[in-house]
Amino acid sequence: MRVLFHPEFPQDVRRFADAYHEISPNLATRFRLEIDAAIEAVKHSPASAGHYLNLGSTIVPELRRRNLRAFPFFILYGATAKQLIFGSVIP
Repeated sequence: MRVLFHPEFPQDVRRFADAYHEISPNLATRFRLEIDAAIEAVKHSPASAGHYLNLGSTIVPELRRRNLRAFPFFILYGATAKQLIFGSVIP
């Protein structure tokens, strides 16, 4: 499966990690490690690593979200049979 990242995905991660770094360098490190773990979980099993994206009255099965465990964020991603696309990190 081909793995792609939206061009702004790394910028999202850096921006939020920088905000946590202002509070504590260790907090920023924990955030980055949790992002990395979530990405690996999605890569390992895209269909079961996250929840369908719910847009109110519509569920979009092509888009999924992987909630972070210790931070109030989720990773938005899409998966097809041939591609896995990481879209953004959303608070």
